Amino acid sequence: MTTTANLLERLSNCRVLVVGDLMLDEYRRGHVERISPEAPVPILSVVGREATLGGAGNVVANLRSLGMRVTVAGVRGEDATGERIVALLQRLGVDGESVIGDPERVSTRKIRFVSLEHGQQVFRVDEESLHPIRGTVEKAIVDLVREGASVSQVILCSDYLKGLLTKNVLNAAFVVGRERGIPVIVAPKGSNALIYKGASVLMPNLKELSRLVEAPVDGDRWLTDSAQRLTAALGLDALLVTRGSDGMSLFEQTRSGLRRVDIPTMAQNVYDVTGAGDTAIAAFAASVASGASFETAAYLANVAAGIVVGKHGTATAAIEEIRSHFTDQDRRPAERYGAAGALRTASAQ
Repeated sequence: MTTTANLLERLSNCRVLVVGDLMLDEYRRGHVERISPEAPVPILSVVGREATLGGAGNVVANLRSLGMRVTVAGVRGEDATGERIVALLQRLGVDGESVIGDPERVSTRKIRFVSLEHGQQVFRVDEESLHPIRGTVEKAIVDLVREGASVSQVILCSDYLKGLLTKNVLNAAFVVGRERGIPVIVAPKGSNALIYKGASVLMPNLKELSRLVEAPVDGDRWLTDSAQRLTAALGLDALLVTRGSDGMSLFEQTRSGLRRVDIPTMAQNVYDVTGAGDTAIAAFAASVASGASFETAAYLANVAAGIVVGKHGTATAAIEEIRSHFTDQDRRPAERYGAAGALRTASAQ
């Protein structure tokens, strides 16, 4: 029987293809001590700066933190921000040559100005292009998807609505996934559910699920009904819904119908939820790539997310931190929790 330790050890032998919107997250931290005489706004005296990968780049960072090998298919503007994104990927040991330069785009950059006194943002500045990629750039991404899938165990599509995941790019991922028999996992941001038809697994949060089914969040029964409608409409193998402090709910297709598994949150202390969704989908995809069931992968994703929200700022969960939650004698997480009664498994028919 596969133990959690064995599963984690296999991660370094697996590769995930990440197709998604790459960003640069910059932070300017400083002190707010007075109001501007020019306008009723605070003056931030900057004392520190840092830059990290955001969006699909943060997913890549989380995968690398787990020891995964990663191939990226992305786009950037031909600008300084794009060069920094590539440099940060290379620093992680990821080939930046598959990030296509597009002279018609501005690389996505989010600059957050943070007050050290208050521990929160004062304001944010965004630089980005939102129009869909097209022409030779789109064709190059499609070619990269087909090439990258040939050496990967999972395709992960990270959608931040910045224009990379066009219908053609998504379809290419879905087609090659079916051809090669590898799962395609999507983090959806759009409201057009049909564009994701062909995916193996969708992993939205409650707000994203609400947009996809075009109905406001309305309790537990709404969650089950919405999952049933969406999985049927899109032909999904599974839907994994992240629910914040309520943990996650997995809806998986079985021979007897749609099975629901609720996984309680593993977070002990919550300091910052920034990037927790990226951590969760990275850990889920990594686990699936290593041969875990969707249920086991969801449990490990929940553990990883619980670790990250206990840290300040955009962070990752290291494989050593996840391993510390288990022993070599652990059975599969679903069995372990089933025995303790912490997982609720029910028919969603």
